[in-house]
Amino acid sequence: MPPGIRPGENPPFHRLGEYIFQDLCRDLFEEEEEIATCSIYGERGQSQDGIDLLSLRKGGDGIEVGQCKCYKNLLPTKISEASDKFFEHWDRWSKDNVKRFILFVACDLSERKRVDEVIVQRKRFEAVGIVYEAWSTTKIRNRLRPHPSIVGRYFANADHWIKDICGEAPPAFPATGERTTETSVVVSAAIVNQLEELVTLVSGETEKHLQLMRTAWQEGREEEPIKWLNDLKCDNALWRVLSPQVKAKVLCFEASLEIGVKGNITQAKKLADEAQTLAPSHNQSRLRALIAYHEDGPEAASRLLEGQQDVESLNLRAAFLLELGRVDECQAILNFASGGLESNV
Repeated sequence: MPPGIRPGENPPFHRLGEYIFQDLCRDLFEEEEEIATCSIYGERGQSQDGIDLLSLRKGGDGIEVGQCKCYKNLLPTKISEASDKFFEHWDRWSKDNVKRFILFVACDLSERKRVDEVIVQRKRFEAVGIVYEAWSTTKIRNRLRPHPSIVGRYFANADHWIKDICGEAPPAFPATGERTTETSVVVSAAIVNQLEELVTLVSGETEKHLQLMRTAWQEGREEEPIKWLNDLKCDNALWRVLSPQVKAKVLCFEASLEIGVKGNITQAKKLADEAQTLAPSHNQSRLRALIAYHEDGPEAASRLLEGQQDVESLNLRAAFLLELGRVDECQAILNFASGGLESNV
């Protein structure tokens, strides 16, 4: 990200792009005092039920959610539409003890019509007992001030932005030959940032390969994903640096293979539980439904997929309903899926 024209100028967050901006908001959300963990809610192509981020509060005291809008210029109508998306799924969220909703935007919100719309939405959420906040570029910048590692992770020209946003320059290693003590040796923030960027890059590339292996599995090429999984988990150095979210996705995929190839339900449940510990908010509906199918039959499995809107879950539930002889319900699901969702293999 290029330096600003003047000191104190808000970073052009919209230049990060939709998904990088979302990742930045996730990391910043997780730094909130009452938050235990924050995760991206849903993979690309999956229904997100009107949110992008889901945070678990410390002590199990409910959840907080967020929606991210990476626009250079956000119309007031988009502010209300973001709330509409959330309330379209109120039947689901009303049961989950949502404490706060944050709208993260990559632009300024000081224009009068935007301010007025934020006030309207705040009252709308207050009516159902939820705190509503809209984080503009200024708010995000201020929240980033105590977190130089996050700034360095996402911004090009990191040294400039760390100094400009956080008010400090990255500390440097002592010069060669300079005597140091244990308390004076400080790891360079720039190097730490580069390491974090590397972890993000490796996790991202692994997630891309994971999607390719899912496709290979769905197309009947079983040997490829099995070999890839074995190689990945045998590479201890690589496995250690992957993010918890990506590890959880890999473990869920491995659990699916345990069911599909070996019929090993016990090992599949063990892997699913391990993934749940790593990323509590990761959606395991399909995997848990497959486990339930083998343990309790198609009726129990079908119930676990109620409310899921992604193609894979809809197809799987349709198969369970067909096995149960509930043909009309099966047809209704297939009609819905073919009407607005992109087909896959």
